[in-house]
Amino acid sequence: MARYNTFSPPGNNPDFDGNPNLAQDWTQHMSNVFDTSVASVTAYLDHHGGGVCQIYNAVSHGRAETDLPAAATDIPWNGFPKRHGAPGPGQPPHYAAAEAPIAAGHNRDQDEYLEWFVNRQDGKIVSVHFTCEAYDYFQFLGDKARDKVLALYHTHISPQVQMADLFPNGSAGGYEILNKWNTELGAMHLTHPANNLFAEVFLAATATVRRSQHGAEITRSIPLIKCSRYGDETRNSDPAIGAAVNGLARDGRHVTLANPVGLYMSGFNGAGLTLNGQPAGGFFKLVRGAFPLGLRAVYQLTPELAAQGLTVSDVKIGGSPIHFGGQLAERITMHIAGLASVAQDIHNAPVTTCGAVPQVDLPAHVAQPFSAGLALAPRSVA
Repeated sequence: MARYNTFSPPGNNPDFDGNPNLAQDWTQHMSNVFDTSVASVTAYLDHHGGGVCQIYNAVSHGRAETDLPAAATDIPWNGFPKRHGAPGPGQPPHYAAAEAPIAAGHNRDQDEYLEWFVNRQDGKIVSVHFTCEAYDYFQFLGDKARDKVLALYHTHISPQVQMADLFPNGSAGGYEILNKWNTELGAMHLTHPANNLFAEVFLAATATVRRSQHGAEITRSIPLIKCSRYGDETRNSDPAIGAAVNGLARDGRHVTLANPVGLYMSGFNGAGLTLNGQPAGGFFKLVRGAFPLGLRAVYQLTPELAAQGLTVSDVKIGGSPIHFGGQLAERITMHIAGLASVAQDIHNAPVTTCGAVPQVDLPAHVAQPFSAGLALAPRSVA
């Protein structure tokens, strides 16, 4: 099983290069996230008849036993929000609602750990920017390395971004997650309240709790999430993650998340995309991370094609032109990578009541896994 010396940055990105203190701080941050999750599940099991917490912190409590093959614990889902999906057979998804313009201070209504921003000129789409980087990672960078945050915005959003745009309260204040460059003018990272790394780890941890009703163990994804309340049943992601992790728990396995911990784009399906009759799937480019650990991507035409007056709006999918970024988002596969032991030596009994696992605070002397004032939302809407 997994045993890590450190928690690497999401996607193995180079943000910590040359800064060992930043790398050490991130390891402590993520270690506390796991410890909070483990403590919460342990307390819940103790309150409901006992059992062994099946998720573990692979830095502080790494294990040397053999794991299942990675393919057996890979958990995928579609990146387009299920809540905006087709309302019925033969009807199109609600693309416009999924990417409705927002103002600074507001989040996008995109809750599958994938968000996107559409750049238009004269009504035509010139580029679509996709991100799956959690906002609490940028909150961490904002606390520890403000210059790095500004540099990332300059690289991926605009050289016009100013430090005051990101930290409006100066040296005394924190990073503004919902700043204008990450909302109305672009998408540097995720904005939806539930799209954070703490929620990812906590969901996986609490999904290890087995459940039963009326004398039968719950195994199907929607009944399981309704009972356990670790997420939102109207999403693609939460039921898939919860059901997969719970299945590993029912098998009696020790479970954790692969390093680097994150939510990732694992692939893009460019089949059927054409421009003037020629394949056009190759215009989708990762610009941060690499498959299967993609963090950021852009879909746009080459400068040579743009100089001819062509835009993304001229690209067709199955013969129909692209009108929305969501038409591309639904071709992105998202995933998290789990790890689970080959050994099946845990024999927890299912909990016979429903309800969410309450979050347990770490002791006061332990640094909390997120900054003061940052209220990380759970995945559940309850």
